[in-house]
Amino acid sequence: MSHPVTFGVRIPNSGPLASPQSMLRVAREAEDLGFDSVWVHDHITWTDEIHRTHISSGNDEGHAGNATPDFYEALTSLAFIAGHVQRVRVGIACVVVPNRNPVVTAKQLATLDVLTGGRLDIGVGLGSPSTVKSREFEVMGVNKKERGRIADDHLRAMKTIWADHPATYHGEYVSFDDAAICPKPLQRPNPPLWVGGWTEHAMRRTAALGDGWLPAWLLPEDIGRKFDEVKAMAAANGRDPERLSLGFEPYACIDEDDATARAKGWGTLAIGQSTFERLMSVEQLTAVSLIGSPAEIRKQVRAYSDAGVSHFEMKFIYPTLDRHSEMLRLFAREVLSAFR
Repeated sequence: MSHPVTFGVRIPNSGPLASPQSMLRVAREAEDLGFDSVWVHDHITWTDEIHRTHISSGNDEGHAGNATPDFYEALTSLAFIAGHVQRVRVGIACVVVPNRNPVVTAKQLATLDVLTGGRLDIGVGLGSPSTVKSREFEVMGVNKKERGRIADDHLRAMKTIWADHPATYHGEYVSFDDAAICPKPLQRPNPPLWVGGWTEHAMRRTAALGDGWLPAWLLPEDIGRKFDEVKAMAAANGRDPERLSLGFEPYACIDEDDATARAKGWGTLAIGQSTFERLMSVEQLTAVSLIGSPAEIRKQVRAYSDAGVSHFEMKFIYPTLDRHSEMLRLFAREVLSAFR
């Protein structure tokens, strides 16, 4: 491992344990324990079905406490959290770019970067398959078939707003002249753009427009090989491939022994199979997650780090916030300390 490794924690802005108090508790604990960043995720609509199966925070057992499909809006939630933490970076994984007005979103994100003192990370994507089931694109009036082209156009427009004053942009879906939009982000030319998704399209989007790639569901040997492909694509686009970063978005469940950790994570992976971005068995999903004893997770982290991963945006599996706190403490003591 020749590069630093950082660790981020997904906070519960959706899921069975979502609440303002839960988000704040997790963010503060993560900061106090030495984690490097906290992350929310983004959708506008959210159905009862997806609430039960697409679990980004919490686990499959947690719905007794909150059966309503609460999904706290990502940018608002991140602004709330950012006012209560001082050191950790704050991130979104990922903004569903086609469903947002790029001019307004560019201003919101630039403002967030200023408010956080330049500690913002921006994941960008098209929306997971759960979006299709929840009819989010239909509600937002966005053509699903064109969402990739829309996203690329929106990202170019946003990058222009962040870089130029005034900004002029003419694209396929958005166009403006002499847009005087301030403040500009503190991080220049823009906060890091992490492109989410493991597909060929996501790889090409990273190579053309991103500062980092943030896939899931890949084994270490696969993620390293594919990242080499991304860097080759970036070089072909005239970009410096060595300036690109590689992240990874795994589920996580840590316990004193492997069998207990796997048993506690199994149900959530099983119930969510239909919403994952590729057809995989629970055994395969476990293999591309950080699930096990501290020794097993250290081994997994080293394998991904050796493949080029420099940041882990982790989604812990937990039935209660107290259980989550226990896992954060164990992870910090036994895993974070090994990579500092």
